Amino acid sequence: IEFKKNVSDIVAEIEQATIDTFGTIDAENFNWPTNRIECLEQLTFFCENLLVHFGDYEDAMHTHEKFLFHSRLSFAMNTKMLAPQEVVDKVIVYYFDNKDTISISQVEGFVRQILGWREYIRGIYWKEMPLYSKLNILENYNKLPHFYWSGKTNMNCMQKAISQSLNEAYAHHIQRLMIIGNFSLLTQLHPDEVDAWYLGVYIDAIEWVEMPNTRGMSQYADGGIVATKPYVSSGSYINKMSNYCSSCHYNVKEKLAHNACPFNSLYWNFLDDKKHIFATNQRMGMMLNLLNKISPDELAKIKAKASHIIENPDLY
Repeated sequence: IEFKKNVSDIVAEIEQATIDTFGTIDAENFNWPTNRIECLEQLTFFCENLLVHFGDYEDAMHTHEKFLFHSRLSFAMNTKMLAPQEVVDKVIVYYFDNKDTISISQVEGFVRQILGWREYIRGIYWKEMPLYSKLNILENYNKLPHFYWSGKTNMNCMQKAISQSLNEAYAHHIQRLMIIGNFSLLTQLHPDEVDAWYLGVYIDAIEWVEMPNTRGMSQYADGGIVATKPYVSSGSYINKMSNYCSSCHYNVKEKLAHNACPFNSLYWNFLDDKKHIFATNQRMGMMLNLLNKISPDELAKIKAKASHIIENPDLY
């Protein structure tokens, strides 16, 4: 569904006020709902056109598909134009009316994200704040790369996810968690900088929902309050869940070559740097066992490669 509103007057007012901005906007075709009627239209569109495949492809990423089968209703709910209860009710009723064409696996994931995860995150925020906003258990202190504000990077997955975020004020949960968030954690960026970026970039980012998802689930800066392990991966996961790697400058199968995927060396370096923190975490046991099987010579080369990426992220 497209709304294509002309917001040129608002953009002109912002420009006249000389307010610093980032990203881009098509001022004559603003594509987000801004009132309750439009939000209800978007909800109906999701049920009638996207729900049928939501569960199958909710974690997928594609270079030519910005939204896939995602509802993009988070903005409507987080700004209270729609109530989460009515969204869940509408989807469930539509499912029961169309069980011959929609399987329960398509509906379960959607309902769980709202009724389960969204409410869980809300509870964490109100229980743990204000201390939560200062947590940095992994002691990560690196600065945000410049390309987070431009999308200019040779890593195709990061280029696509960041550029979309800057242009659409939106990326779905796997792009946020396993592409941008993954790279941010592997390069050990300061959670304050990652928090500020997510809060500023995404249209649905209200602090209570953004902070626990970013600082907690994505960056593990809370030490496990939200999630039981850090969500990090090498390039193999990205290759499995997307078509980004097939047209990337880097080779997803390489760790040390000049064209090796940066995620690969960064992944093993992160595990080695933080292994003392995860030594008693049962969910990290298999990964740490694999780390221990890497020879000292190879690990030294991996860490040297990762250090160059961490120190010079904008070269990649």
